[in-house]
Formats: sequence, C-alpha cells, structure tokens
Amino acid sequence: MPGGTTKYYYNNGGVLGPVNNPVTPETIATFTSSGTYSPATTSGVEVLLVGAGGGGGGNRGAGGGAGGVMYASSTTVPGSDVSVTIGSSGTGSGGTPGNTGGDTTFDSINAEGGGGGGRFGGHYAGLPGGSGGGAGHAMGGGGGGSGTQSPNGDYTGYGNSGGPGGEPSGGGGGAGGGGGTGGGSGKAYDIASPTASPSNVHYGGGGGGGYSSSGGNGGGAQGSTSVGGGGGSHGSARSANGNGQDGYAVIKEPEVAKPNGVWRLSEVYEYVKDGEWV
Repeated sequence: MPGGTTKYYYNNGGVLGPVNNPVTPETIATFTSSGTYSPATTSGVEVLLVGAGGGGGGNRGAGGGAGGVMYASSTTVPGSDVSVTIGSSGTGSGGTPGNTGGDTTFDSINAEGGGGGGRFGGHYAGLPGGSGGGAGHAMGGGGGGSGTQSPNGDYTGYGNSGGPGGEPSGGGGGAGGGGGTGGGSGKAYDIASPTASPSNVHYGGGGGGGYSSSGGNGGGAQGSTSVGGGGGSHGSARSANGNGQDGYAVIKEPEVAKPNGVWRLSEVYEYVKDGEWV
C-alpha cells in the first residue's frame, strides 16, 4: 500500500485461546459383570470392590456370607485399560450346603467371595469366605464360617464371621458385622452417586438363616424354611432367595481441570475436531 506501513505477523507455534477451562468431569463406572475399565486419570481415584455372596444352606439351612468388601477412598490406577472380574454368585438349594461365591478383582486387588451356609443334618458348619457363612440348624459339626477378607495397600478390607447354628440357623456374616439369626449388615458408602448429591448404599450384607430370618442390608437375602438366604454384594436386602448375589465394582474418578492459556495449534485442532473447543 503506497505511503503505508507494512506489518508482518509471525506464527510463534501457539495461539491464545478464548476464556477456556477444559474439564474432565467426575465419572462413575459400575460393573455388575466382568469388563474393562479405561481410566481418564490415574490419581485420586475412589474404588469399591465386592465379592459375590455365598449360597444359603438347604434343609432349614444357614445364610450365605456376604462378599468381602475392599474400599480405597483415594488410590492410583494404571494409565491403560484394566480388566475387572466380577465374581459369580454361590448357589443354594434344598438339600445341600451353600456354595462359596466367586472373587471380584481389579488391578491385583481381590475382594473374596462369601462363604456358603451350612445345612441341617450334616455339613452343619458355615464355610469361610470374604464374610463367612452361617452354621446350620441343630449344629453338631462346627460354627459359623470365619471372615477372611484382608486389607491391601490403599484398600481397607471388610468381612465378618457367620452366625452360630441353632433354631433358626445362623445368618451369614456381613461387611459391617457378624451374622446372628439374621444376616450381618453391610457397609454404607456413597461412591455410586455424584459427589455433588451423595446418597449412601449398603454393600456386603449377609443372608438370613432358615425360618425366614432377615437378610442384611447390602444385598443379603431373607432365609426361608427350605433354604437359608444367599449372601449379598450391593443394594437393599432381598426377599427369600438361596442363591448369593453376583459381585460388584464401582470406580469413581475425580473432576480434573486442565490449565488455560496459550495452546499449540495442533492441540486446538484436536479439540475443535472432537467438539471440545468452546
């Protein structure tokens, strides 16, 4: 332009973005069957794992023990995909002792399955497990199974013994307490609800003993005259059911904010392409 001043602009490899504070929101991943967890961040992660509940014993049998509970309020997880294995429920039927539930695992952390409940007329004793199964009616061969869940690193472990035999049969142990005639109660956490509006749910309730003793909060089932209640892993106490409840896992990642300011052009391109540049 004649008589004007020519200005030259040089690309310095970056661009000053708008008022921009990209945030990775809080995420809650729940697993009721085995799968893969893909983390967005690695630190400050809250994790709860519950093993599967044990089955109730048959023939006026005892309640199954709850799956053991493993809980970390803040831990570090791998930066790549991690397999989550959810334990399968222990079964209970009319004429046999209950079976022990399967383990739930995540990143080498193991929540043990609950012990099966004993039965009337032989095989009285409850089996050990994350929480132990109760002992059967007219106990003659042993007491309630022991709770074997142990802590590991950042994780606290919860499990208790099953109740003694008698009339009615013993209830399965729970994460929050041992079994009596009813199942032991679970532990309450709000991990499965948003931090902004928390709501407690019980995890790891024991099954009730025979003759309709109540199951513990945390998924424990009510016992019946034909079979003890199955041990639980999560949710409210269930109605009469000799089978245990499958395991459960919850992984909560915190909200993470990235700094704003000068951005590389390549970063801006990726954000725009993904619809994340505002």
